[in-house]
Amino acid sequence: MRHRVCAALIEEEQILMVELHTPSRTFWTLPGGGVESNETKEQAVMREVLEETHLHVTVERQLYEISIHHGTETCFLVRRTATSPALRLGIDPELSPEQQELRSVQFQSLNTLQDDPQISRLLSLL
Repeated sequence: MRHRVCAALIEEEQILMVELHTPSRTFWTLPGGGVESNETKEQAVMREVLEETHLHVTVERQLYEISIHHGTETCFLVRRTATSPALRLGIDPELSPEQQELRSVQFQSLNTLQDDPQISRLLSLL
């Protein structure tokens, strides 16, 4: 069973998103990834945001937990720490440089993402 986490970092009516290019598709999604066996879901979401965006965050609260094909996906509302460095694209340490799927990271307007299923779910919980 593989549990996943994702982070909702909202600042000034914008939400942090990462662009992924997989072999089958290209899409924007919330930062996140798998939970390692030696960490809590809260630790995992902070690690994933750091790996993908270089931002240091703290968890404010859990927004939702849903069943996915091999476990659960838990989404947390997070906040950037005061000492966090500037936003910049990170890497997936489990993939080689040639296999990297992360292509971009940026804040996007919540107004333009209301039809996105992931974003609409979390907006209904805020």
